[in-house]
Amino acid sequence: MLTKLALAGVKNRRRDYLVLLAGLTMSAAIFYMFANLATNQAFIKANAVVQSASIVFGFGAVLLALITVVYIMYANSFLLSMRQHDYGLFMMLGAKRKRVGELVFLETLILGTVATVVGILLGILASKFLVGFLLDRLGLHLSHLVSFYLPAVLFTAVLYVGLFILASLFNLMRLMRTTVQNLLHADQQANQPKVRPVRQFIAGLLGLALVAVGYWAMAAIEQLKLTAIPLALVTITLGTYLIFHATVLAVIRGLRRTKWARKHLNGFLLGQLNFRVHDYTRMLTIVSLLFAMALGAITVGSGYHRQMPLVADSLGDYSVAIHNPNAQQKHWMGQLDLAHQATYTQKVVGQTTYYNAAELKRTPYQQQKYSNKTNATPKFYTESLAKFKKSGSQSMNFIVLNPNKLGDFKAPKIVSAAAFARLNGKTYTVTTLRVKHLANDLETLGKLSKSEQRRFPAPHDGSLVVGTYESYQMMNGVFGGLEFIGYFLGIAFLAMLASCLMFKILSGAPGDLRRYAMLNKIGVRRSLMRGGLAKEIGILFAIPGIMGIVDVLFGLQMFKPLMSAPMSPYLGIGTTFAIFIGLYVIYYLITLGLYLNLVMPSETLQD
Repeated sequence: MLTKLALAGVKNRRRDYLVLLAGLTMSAAIFYMFANLATNQAFIKANAVVQSASIVFGFGAVLLALITVVYIMYANSFLLSMRQHDYGLFMMLGAKRKRVGELVFLETLILGTVATVVGILLGILASKFLVGFLLDRLGLHLSHLVSFYLPAVLFTAVLYVGLFILASLFNLMRLMRTTVQNLLHADQQANQPKVRPVRQFIAGLLGLALVAVGYWAMAAIEQLKLTAIPLALVTITLGTYLIFHATVLAVIRGLRRTKWARKHLNGFLLGQLNFRVHDYTRMLTIVSLLFAMALGAITVGSGYHRQMPLVADSLGDYSVAIHNPNAQQKHWMGQLDLAHQATYTQKVVGQTTYYNAAELKRTPYQQQKYSNKTNATPKFYTESLAKFKKSGSQSMNFIVLNPNKLGDFKAPKIVSAAAFARLNGKTYTVTTLRVKHLANDLETLGKLSKSEQRRFPAPHDGSLVVGTYESYQMMNGVFGGLEFIGYFLGIAFLAMLASCLMFKILSGAPGDLRRYAMLNKIGVRRSLMRGGLAKEIGILFAIPGIMGIVDVLFGLQMFKPLMSAPMSPYLGIGTTFAIFIGLYVIYYLITLGLYLNLVMPSETLQD
């Protein structure tokens, strides 16, 4: 009977619960995708880049689990706030508190189980398409990556169902301790914070000092080493909480004394924010930190992705080197946007490669002039033949033009045209190609490189990196995993932080329903009410967003030691910020639409 009643309660409020289910389903799907990557040992062992980043995956999994606990806590609060008035009515009609408690337990567990199952199914689909798409975009080819991984399914199911059992028990305990009168009038209780100007001023100063210490710790990571991260996390968290607790309330009280507060519904808006922000201080602190983590992760990931071709450009004298190009390779070579091309004849006698001095004199070999300037464009120079024989021919870029790729690292010999003609050895031509911008020709360079490796395979004991394209591939193998982790963590954090804030805001809908109904009865226009709600929710989204952006701008200092010239953690930051903020605004618009649907009176007056 209780099960039928619980199912009927869920069915009757299916429109409201759809919001809850959508958020919880998305949370479970994101967690499954991450658990799939974090727990798949075959995947981690088969890919060196993932294996080296396994600690990051583990840390990310723990962090996501903690965020999930907070997320479910606020989703659970939203669920209970929607039904507590109904539960109070059941008790007034004679239902026993114990039976109502069992009904609360079942409703919470049913919603949690449905969200978990649907979330895992969506997570499996997303692992197959979304993760694969992201890896392809980053140029990563990882083996043993499967969409369905049973340990990840069990881990996600146990965690989420377990958390919902705990949430159900929490709801049960809360219901048992709440009187029927409080259940019936819970949405009419206001939280008016006490004004303590001196204490809040001191808290604000202390908060600024703690945040400053956190920013300094991130900038001084080379000196503080691993101590910088926990120090920054603790001080910025406490400092942000104190700033929100003191500064925001002081600003609201100041605005309430201005003429602006007496216009339209601005006074009502400030009154709403006055008790909301006090209740939201912890939530806003958590959201601002998650916002900073999400934006920082995506910024660093996109920064590596954008800057690796620039770095690779500075790591060699040419992009690729092709021996005895065939017709197909010549076709691909014609598609490149070339900055320089040179062809030389080689003769290999034993382990020694010989070059014709006349060719090198006619077309000198171009060498890169290295610079320590950030974002400096690579410059190239040539030497006289006599000087090149002494120094330039000893450079590794020139040595590995040997068609055998490895040899015994013997420096090539440059001989006269006559001596070169008398040599009895296998003759090759080698064409060095340098493109203007590596990022623009990656696909064609990849075809040339793979074709060259098939025609001139490296010895079984390996080969040296030849050309800036091969350098890029090697760097992508090392840093590509960090890019992927950055994008993945950023998307997960964004979804969860916005959902946490959304459910925290939606949990106050029952109380606001009565307030806006009163405004409607006294003749306030619906356009003013909608505008007031848009401002109120917009401010609650903007406060952690602004603080999170400031945190990121200072936090990127941590990555400067990891990015040598020409890389910079701030390169291209504007585009990343714009995309991220755009996604954040979409969450705001969704929350606003849901809130308007929940609190706007159904019976209206004419505007």
